[in-house]
Amino acid sequence: MKVVAFNGSARRDGNTAILLGYVLRELEAEGIETELVRLAGKKIHGCHACRECFG
Repeated sequence: MKVVAFNGSARRDGNTAILLGYVLRELEAEGIETELVRLAGKKIHGCHACRECFG
């Protein structure tokens, strides 16, 4: 199993990051693979209904 956590806070190393880090460390201690995705500073655009993702 793998758990992916998304930090959507604008503060890259703020309280959300601290909490997610704690949770992910606990999961890793139980043998669960984890990944943290930080969204701060990334350009994310909304859906334009182009249907390109339907391939």
